[in-house]
Amino acid sequence: MTVQRSPQFIILICGVFLSNCEVIDLGAGTSYTEFRNIQNQESELVWVKGRMGGVIGLFESTNISSLVFEVVIGGYANSRSMLRVISRGGDKATTYDTQFLLNPNQYTPFWIKWTSSTVYLRPGTMDNNGPVLEWTRGDTVSVRYMAFRTGSTSAVKYMMNLSCSKTNIEI
Repeated sequence: MTVQRSPQFIILICGVFLSNCEVIDLGAGTSYTEFRNIQNQESELVWVKGRMGGVIGLFESTNISSLVFEVVIGGYANSRSMLRVISRGGDKATTYDTQFLLNPNQYTPFWIKWTSSTVYLRPGTMDNNGPVLEWTRGDTVSVRYMAFRTGSTSAVKYMMNLSCSKTNIEI
């Protein structure tokens, strides 16, 4: 795993320069890593690049067993994306819409929003009017941490830019 952090780190994506970005570069078959505190947030914009199997977990604590939502982007050989509650199984909502799939050659933005009982996944930025995949649990939970892993056969890169998460980025 490689994490690049630098105030001078600038990336050009779809004509938009993003600075102060953090890139999390995970090899194939990586377990959850890079837990980040999201207690004061309700959503996050994550840019993802890979052939398949980008996985983002939402947790109550930094303990892997506290997983409350799992977002899989480009699962099953990049044929679908899913929302689930159990790591590596138990899909609760699935879409085959190609807008929800990964691109191995460029970062694609995905907006993830959560409440105490529902998780939402939207391709693109938070302000677009595109499709939304959502699933509601039968109980309520506290989402406090986000972490990343990969599927079993492909490396995936995640780019975080918290300042970009608060604004509409035209892509």
